[in-house]
Amino acid sequence: MLGAERSVMSLQREATPDGAMGFMPFYYQRFTWSTRGWPASAAYAYLLLLCEQYAAGSLDADPERLEEISPGTVEHWERIKRKFEVGPDGRLRNRRCEEIRAKSLQAGERKRESARNAAAKRWHTDGNATAMRPHSERNATAMRNHANENDNESDIENEIEIGSESNSETHTLNGSAVEPVSSVNDTKPNRRATIPQAALDALWQRFPRKVGRKKAMTLLDKAVREVMEDFEHEEPTDALIWMEERIDALAKQHKLSDPKFIPHPATWLGQGRYLDPVETP
Repeated sequence: MLGAERSVMSLQREATPDGAMGFMPFYYQRFTWSTRGWPASAAYAYLLLLCEQYAAGSLDADPERLEEISPGTVEHWERIKRKFEVGPDGRLRNRRCEEIRAKSLQAGERKRESARNAAAKRWHTDGNATAMRPHSERNATAMRNHANENDNESDIENEIEIGSESNSETHTLNGSAVEPVSSVNDTKPNRRATIPQAALDALWQRFPRKVGRKKAMTLLDKAVREVMEDFEHEEPTDALIWMEERIDALAKQHKLSDPKFIPHPATWLGQGRYLDPVETP
């Protein structure tokens, strides 16, 4: 989880509740795959721009201005610009970052609403109890209520602040999680790609339990295309390598297992377990 600090240069930031975007979910696995082969300086410049978009809502389309926020942007602009789309307003947005930002804002608003409702409920309960007290106690009660009201206001502020921070944390995943990125030229690059049958056959041979080939091959093709889409690959090479590594990890995990306890390829693929962390003996 990275702190999405506000940059010195403000680029038309969208209004958000105070502290709502104080932390950015960082899905490192998708980030490393989507920037595979990049120089470290290019990946870092891209990461800073993602942080800026998460905090601001969008980015200026001029790389010279973005250079002030993220040094190295101009040098690596040909790589970086493919990760962003130009909106109707002429500003840049990374699609996945935008989606996750919207979810974070919605979750934060739900927490703030819950805090307001809880505070209102406490106030209502206190008010009913006060109305039942004898007239002789009203002055003292009024003073106590005034103090409680101030306390409740502080409670609301504290709950809102805590809710905003915890909101982002709930969207931060563990080691199996991946980072928000998007494709520019084609939001579904996997739809156009041709995956060699020989490559799929080679993957099939790696499964520790070879049953249900026909169904498994269909799911295997689909899984490779989904990995391509998630990691923004226009060609299947990296996705095939990814799947190869995951199947090898599965085989190693069950190297000494009774065959009846080894999942069928179709089951493993259909449940998306190739995206799960795999612990090897």
